[in-house]
Amino acid sequence: MAEQGALFEQEETFTVGQVTARVHRAVAAAFPAEVWVRGEVDGLRPPNAGGHVYLSLSEKARGRDNATLGVVLLRQSRLRIERTLAAHPGFRLTDGIEVRVRGRVQYGFGRIQLVVSEIDPVHTLGRLAAARDRALAALAAEGLVGRNAAIPLPLAPLHLAVVTSDGSAACHDVLHELESSGIGFRVRLVDARVQGHGAEASLLAGLTRAVASRPDLVLLVRGGGSRTDLATFDSERLARLIAGAPVPVLTGIGHEIDSSVADLVAHGAHKTPTACAAAVVEQVRAAAARSEVAWGTLAARAAAAGQAAERALEGHAVSLASVAGAAVADAQQRLDLRAGRVTGTASHGLAAGEARVQERARRLERAATRDLDLAAVRLGDAVRGLDPGRLGRQLDRRSAELGAAARRLVQAGGAVTASRAGALDVLAARAAAVDPARALARGWSITRTAGGTLVRSVADADPGTSLRTTVGDGTVASTVDPELGAAHPPEEQP
Repeated sequence: MAEQGALFEQEETFTVGQVTARVHRAVAAAFPAEVWVRGEVDGLRPPNAGGHVYLSLSEKARGRDNATLGVVLLRQSRLRIERTLAAHPGFRLTDGIEVRVRGRVQYGFGRIQLVVSEIDPVHTLGRLAAARDRALAALAAEGLVGRNAAIPLPLAPLHLAVVTSDGSAACHDVLHELESSGIGFRVRLVDARVQGHGAEASLLAGLTRAVASRPDLVLLVRGGGSRTDLATFDSERLARLIAGAPVPVLTGIGHEIDSSVADLVAHGAHKTPTACAAAVVEQVRAAAARSEVAWGTLAARAAAAGQAAERALEGHAVSLASVAGAAVADAQQRLDLRAGRVTGTASHGLAAGEARVQERARRLERAATRDLDLAAVRLGDAVRGLDPGRLGRQLDRRSAELGAAARRLVQAGGAVTASRAGALDVLAARAAAVDPARALARGWSITRTAGGTLVRSVADADPGTSLRTTVGDGTVASTVDPELGAAHPPEEQP
């Protein structure tokens, strides 16, 4: 053990200060002057109480940090650099962008860091522009630039998915614009980072969730910023996802100078989140206005069609009433004519039949009288030429024959009378069937002038003419009105 301890004591041993001093000298020897260093900004923090800014520069390999170097912007250098960068409004130091900085490599407080004295904004902006151009060229070559724009925009998009940073000014502006419109939008808010480390992956995941909710539209929005702030929206991966989305994607990315790659592949691009939301509101209002116009036109056409149908129906009704009135008048006229004919025929037939029966009865009576007279004469002759006994017997026989003949005559006369009476009954039944009284009982009426002339047409009744209308239960008196041309009951009956 003693030998081993002595061996350890013989090896050179450095103090902490000696090691740090040597490292300091080595670093100073390796980097005797300021150098340019490029890398991706990471962990950028606001100025501390002393006004200094700390961050890291990283070098990535296959998506992972391969090397990291601490960076500090001392207050005086930071103020000078900020004045220089003011001439390049498209540049702003932020996480995730590649920068080229100049500074002094030094060792202190146990670590190596770069004390920056200058930042090259042209390098950063140039690389961003070059990456943007490469992405656009690749998308155009595959026909993706206009793919999302070819999707028909819904007439009234009411179901919306908004992809943005929850709680940001952009989020507030969009929701306020939609709410103040008074339209019943259904909004799904999808939170996503819009700049810095992890922004691309967050936007890709957020847009995927938004599309999966099957909205009418997707609104991809963020507030204003510099070119470097908006670098994430030049991502080729994000642009491909927008181009392939099955629903229209509208962008509202706050910039005024140029367009991002996301703007160019989206269905529509707007300068601000508020403008993007306002475009959706205007789309819905325009659809509502077109709907109102269409309904108004439809209602007007329906009303016009209804009025035309009503006029046509009224015309048909007037025509039908005219035809029906003419038909009724014609039927009334034919009925009156037939009733008159039947009544006359029946009366004449009855009178003629009665006359023929009476004539035949008189003929029978005269014939019987002649026969009796002749028989009496013959009987007297026979009495004078015969004896009383024989005469009595012949008289009895002739009397019997005469009685039988008289009976046959009476029977024949009765049969003829019965036959004629049956014929008269048939004629009476026919006359009763067409009796005008029956027609009057069924609701018909017969109108005559005061002189008894039958009124068959309005031409038969001049204004002021007195009329007598016979109905089923009596007669109504009326006078043709000189102004209306229609008959009405007189104010006083005579």
